[in-house]
Amino acid sequence: MISNLSTSYAITHRGAVRQLNEDAHVEINSHNLWVVADGMGGHEAGEVASQLVVDVIRTTVEKLRLEDLTVSHIVSAIEDANKQLTQYSAEYLSNKTAGSTVTALFVKNERYYILWAGDSRAYLLRNGKLTQVSRDHSQVNDLIDEGMISVEEAKNHPLSNVITRAVGVMDEVKVDVIEGEINKGDIFLLCSDGLTGELSDEDICLSLEPSSIIDSGMALMHSSLVRGAKDNVTCILVKYDDVDANQSIQSCNIQDEATIPLFTK
Repeated sequence: MISNLSTSYAITHRGAVRQLNEDAHVEINSHNLWVVADGMGGHEAGEVASQLVVDVIRTTVEKLRLEDLTVSHIVSAIEDANKQLTQYSAEYLSNKTAGSTVTALFVKNERYYILWAGDSRAYLLRNGKLTQVSRDHSQVNDLIDEGMISVEEAKNHPLSNVITRAVGVMDEVKVDVIEGEINKGDIFLLCSDGLTGELSDEDICLSLEPSSIIDSGMALMHSSLVRGAKDNVTCILVKYDDVDANQSIQSCNIQDEATIPLFTK
């Protein structure tokens, strides 16, 4: 059964410091697909990179019916964007990097799929518990996994902004995919690291407590701007099945880790 029972709200801001907004996003509600991309590579190159990623995904997806769209199509679109970005860098930037992170949510047949490369994140709020579903492809995360630093030490580590995977930085890109069964009332948050760089998971929880995802999105943006928003900030909130859209979240707790199967194309 093809499901199309999701409502979404997206918001983006260049932040309080940056002159350009190098984030990009797209809501393709007709195909149950939402994407956030965070560009990198210096003046204007990051803006080009992130926009190219979302444009290639949109173009690929909109050629297909939802019934025919699969995760493999989305992964292939990201791989195509990777090729186009490496070619662009070679032709116009003297091989300087024009790269972008990407995080996407796809919903079909009562299941959700999170696809990502980089450190833009995907969260799931379910039954009052917030879980970071994606795992940052970053240097500090690797150091945590190796037991060299703690999670607390990672927050202010000098390598905190170094990512280990992105679209457009190598000849091939590896896209991670997580899938799971979707439940009524599930709320997903896709965001660039401009948001998570300012707000802790506890802060995000507080912003997700309002009854409306629009109010929650505005609260997330307001909180990040008040904290100084040193980077561009983008987030998309997606709520599955809005039957209970007026029911507020009474409390929000942090779930330590996701217990959802991971597979890589």
